[in-house]
Amino acid sequence: MSFKLKDRRRHDSPHLISLRDLLDDVAKARIYPCIQDLVANGLTLSRFADGEMRPTRQDITQFIAAWLRHIGVPSDIYSDWLVRFCIDVLSPISSSSPSQIRHSTRSNIKYINQSEVDFECGRERNAFKAACSRDCPVYDEMELRSKEPKKREIKQIARSEAPPKERAEDTQELPVKEIYREQFEEGLKVIRENLRQGMPKKKLVNFLNDRGLKTCTGRKWTYAILNSEIHKNRLDKPGKD
Repeated sequence: MSFKLKDRRRHDSPHLISLRDLLDDVAKARIYPCIQDLVANGLTLSRFADGEMRPTRQDITQFIAAWLRHIGVPSDIYSDWLVRFCIDVLSPISSSSPSQIRHSTRSNIKYINQSEVDFECGRERNAFKAACSRDCPVYDEMELRSKEPKKREIKQIARSEAPPKERAEDTQELPVKEIYREQFEEGLKVIRENLRQGMPKKKLVNFLNDRGLKTCTGRKWTYAILNSEIHKNRLDKPGKD
């Protein structure tokens, strides 16, 4: 499904204006429709059906940071802007305090740049249901990229196979659990709800991974990890609704 921006006043939101002020003319021309929509409006919840999985604040933060890296903007130029945007625009979909959002945003920026995460928009099928246009300058490129092996997954596999010392050095400055905290908490809610509905655990593992939800350390869910978190967080017990 494709959404298009029609209201010029929403294009000119304060955060979109301040973003343009940071960029040179070449970069300004690469504010793609999905980015423009997210920066101007945040996540438009009305585009999601009841019960449909919604992206988290961290998903949007990483998406925008990956885009900025993609168009060649150094993090020291945009980090303060992105922190303010996340606090002002994305806090309604987050359970974190402003100070937690500030810390988390800077951690996400480090993660995107240190891991060299590629920007992949998803075109009309993007996870944010953000505006998309076939006139977007990277539309054709993204269509081709969607058919290529995911470099991010390859890098994660390579990193998981690295010696423990090397992995420790790679993440020494990066609080991984903070990066994935909100996504992990969302995953715990999904686990509890589906266990109550009687979903088998093996099916639940696939359900979590199909929706891109990660464990607290950013890994894919496995049957063993699921069982561990169920017992650790008492997800198979009646909770308070």
